Amino acid sequence: MFIKLGILLIGFTQASLLPHFIKKALKFVDLDLNKFTLSFLSNKDLYGDSFVKGYKWLLFVTAFLTYFFFLLLTSFYDLRGYNQLMQYIDFGCLSLASLAFVPHNIRPFSKEAVKTNMQRILHNLLAVIVFLSLPGLILTFQLIVLADFKVLGVVGTIIIGLMMIFVALSIIKNGINGITELIFINGISLWTIFVTIMTVLG
Repeated sequence: MFIKLGILLIGFTQASLLPHFIKKALKFVDLDLNKFTLSFLSNKDLYGDSFVKGYKWLLFVTAFLTYFFFLLLTSFYDLRGYNQLMQYIDFGCLSLASLAFVPHNIRPFSKEAVKTNMQRILHNLLAVIVFLSLPGLILTFQLIVLADFKVLGVVGTIIIGLMMIFVALSIIKNGINGITELIFINGISLWTIFVTIMTVLG
């Protein structure tokens, strides 16, 4: 009962956190999502310290909630014996938390700016890892539960599969931009809400 309550509270909080605050932030800034990524919100040169701090803690809290959401899921569905899944949970959430503390910058590469050069490279690398690791984590969970929980396994896989297809199409058409990231974020949020409801009602 307590595990279900935790999944309910964390699941809905985690699913709504990023979409809500990103939508709220976009009302105060002029950011063309067709050209730029949401990471620009963490650019100190463009939006100042307040947005950098807000973006940092938003991603960190999201990583924290995601980690405990999956820990509760593995406990509820008795999946702690699946070492690969547990490793994916650690890696996916750690990469998201790390991204929170490596803000975006668009300063040109130069020999005199080694620190900002490395920051820019690391930020982009971590963003790619997050794009790959979180869907990989979700798909691993889905394939494990598929045998014993058909509806959860099939529908959950369809949701995350469609998200990945739409993200891929968006990347092919426009590259990685704010629209692509919103598809990614909302897809994972939809999956989280679905799994939360199925687990609580199950």
